[in-house]
Amino acid sequence: MCRDVIGALLRLGRETTAKRWLGGFVAVALAAVVFGFAIVPAAKGRGLIMTWGYYYMLGLFALFVFYAARVAWPRRDVWKPWLRRPGFAGLAIGAAAVFALWSDPFRHKILFDEYVLQATALHMHSTKEIGTVIRAYEIAGSWVPIDTFLDKRPYFFAFLVSLAHDLTGYRLANIFFVNALLTPCLLGLVYWLGRLVGGRGPALFGVALLATMPLLGQQASGAGMELHNLTMLALVIALAVLYLRSPDADRLSLLVLGTLLLAQSRYESVIFVGATAAVIAAGWLRTNRMMFSWPALAAPLLLVPYAWQKRYVDESALLWQLAEGQTARFSFEYLAGNLEGAWLFFFNTGRDVANSWYLSILGIAGLALAAFEAARWSRVKPRPVLAPATIALWAYGICIAGNLTLLMFYYWSRLNDVMASRFALPMCLILALVAARLVSVAADRRIAATRFAALGLVLWLLGWGFPAMARRSYTNMNLVMQEVEWEHEKLQERRGPLLFITNKSTIPFVLWRVPTIINGVGRQRGEQIKYHLREGTFREVIVAQALRPTSAQGEMGVDPEDLMPPEFRLETVAEKRFGGRWARLSRLVAVEEVSPLPTGESSRQ
Repeated sequence: MCRDVIGALLRLGRETTAKRWLGGFVAVALAAVVFGFAIVPAAKGRGLIMTWGYYYMLGLFALFVFYAARVAWPRRDVWKPWLRRPGFAGLAIGAAAVFALWSDPFRHKILFDEYVLQATALHMHSTKEIGTVIRAYEIAGSWVPIDTFLDKRPYFFAFLVSLAHDLTGYRLANIFFVNALLTPCLLGLVYWLGRLVGGRGPALFGVALLATMPLLGQQASGAGMELHNLTMLALVIALAVLYLRSPDADRLSLLVLGTLLLAQSRYESVIFVGATAAVIAAGWLRTNRMMFSWPALAAPLLLVPYAWQKRYVDESALLWQLAEGQTARFSFEYLAGNLEGAWLFFFNTGRDVANSWYLSILGIAGLALAAFEAARWSRVKPRPVLAPATIALWAYGICIAGNLTLLMFYYWSRLNDVMASRFALPMCLILALVAARLVSVAADRRIAATRFAALGLVLWLLGWGFPAMARRSYTNMNLVMQEVEWEHEKLQERRGPLLFITNKSTIPFVLWRVPTIINGVGRQRGEQIKYHLREGTFREVIVAQALRPTSAQGEMGVDPEDLMPPEFRLETVAEKRFGGRWARLSRLVAVEEVSPLPTGESSRQ
């Protein structure tokens, strides 16, 4: 079959017009490789991204909106009535979105990833440049960023949050607002795709399967980019279906631009460029002619910023965040543990993981059905024409499976880890859709499959779903988050302006507009801090330190990594325990002159 497909594409490529387009595409692709990986050094690429990346993203997004309007407007007689009267399906999708948002509190879930995204959005909003703010001060009434760095995360989601800031004014809650808006969009796309493969009832069941999984609620109510990535993936699959239904230049452009935006939604989402290429080729075969558009021709060059950022991250080992003893991000040594973690996530029957074993079981059965149907189709001569939804789901489903396989070699991909479970969301999307197909096929056999499946979902929800949601794994187990929020509360109680010396990250406090430096910097800035205290720049300086047992009797002392110099005279103002960790906040009373100590003596703090 592959030989037949390749032969058909080669025949299409012999046409004169096709040769010109293909020649241009090859030239553009070669130029993209040269600019992305050869001519521009990684450091130069980093500077270009920080300076011009915002406008690149703005242009890409504006083009996407333009082509979306061109595709949607001629079909307004299809979607306008649905918007005016969404009916029972619209009510069910809205209820599912509300349930997902209700299932977990609106709080930060992943430290410090979500704060990094917000700090990037803040800088994009304020300066129209790419960068993550790590230090800022109030100068003449304005909050001015002083230090920034280029983060490893793609920046489409941060760009959307910055647009929310532009339209409504800067506030931390905007990132939660964006995710809350994306939730019904995601579930609406799941319903639309599910209806194509299974009909109305099974599609609503697929929506319910995904919406009731605790993991989705945690992301919907959080400040991360996972829900946005999942929504973009579902959107691109839907655009692939629209393109395959009636291939034309506008739909091709919209699909390509959507894929480029998806590539900027998560690190590994660039893998879906391969699925889109397969869909485009399928469209050529359906129309028996090669079709290009200017956005499709320019696509390789539009991926160059992704290549620059990847090269920068590859050369910046500090951004890898490897654990002690680890030397590589991908390795065979991680495979066994990650496979075990994947099994424990998808089929966990306890209440300590935000999974849905009911979704996993039905999804695996749906995958088996899809494999059986594909094998049966391949044996039929002549082969029936595949539906657009079938082609799209197979193309992107294979890439999702490939992405999950790749993650099994990644150093931090144990899916049963509460902080890594989010990586399974694309696979859960496919499982929900094939589960809808499974229910539909069973219903065709005159079995009340939809009712039985819905009853099973209710039983799972009562026995496992609600108890797992009540545990609130992300929020209740995230002790560092609780510590950061406690420190913020204590700082708010004090009269400002103040300087905070933190033993964690400056980013949350920068977002709260609290001047902050890390303790490693504070230890070296004694004279400067003394000067600003004397001049009244800061009314006081608060220092955060961790305490740990220092004797067999359980006596507590300051963690050596958090010790301040002997000339820093501190006065404890608050202490609190978080799990097995004690946190202390102290006020800097004075920066004293310290005489050299006699040989052999040491100071203690």
